[in-house]
Amino acid sequence: MKRERQPQSNAILWKIDDIKINFAKNSKLNPKLLLTENRKDIELRIRFLEDVFVEKINPEKTKYYRFISDKDKGIGRDAKQAIENFKKLLIDIRGKDIKEPLLVAQFTKKIIKTRYIIKEKKYWSEIENKTGYQLMDGAHRLSIAIFLKFNSIPVKIIKPSGFEVPNYSTYIQHKEKEYL
Repeated sequence: MKRERQPQSNAILWKIDDIKINFAKNSKLNPKLLLTENRKDIELRIRFLEDVFVEKINPEKTKYYRFISDKDKGIGRDAKQAIENFKKLLIDIRGKDIKEPLLVAQFTKKIIKTRYIIKEKKYWSEIENKTGYQLMDGAHRLSIAIFLKFNSIPVKIIKPSGFEVPNYSTYIQHKEKEYL
């Protein structure tokens, strides 16, 4: 399992997390526990699935398309290819279930530091740790699981060393006018 390294993250701590992931056991988790206040991007993905597969809206007319096209957040992707991959993933999961476990960070503190990046500058804030979990990798799979109303999903849970909790909610709030 190869995950994309977060922008501006510590490479050594990231590798330590990769080792922890390799030794983590597969388990199951309710996907709604990963719908945290800092991950509005998950809501954008779910809305995208509803817009495209239920309402039959052109994918390029969605807010999620604008989000995935946005290069300010430090992650650059080909938006059209990302949309096609997302649609194919939905079809695959709908027919066969989720095969690759999502990666989940477990936190015990009541407050978690989160970050977002705009134009290569990192901004930090704190959020309340309501569920004890944060999604590390698998936003598309999580969104599909919620869209398809799965009660549980396969996960690997670790206590991370180098994972920086993203705050896409604040990021999206800053960029919302551009997305409309």
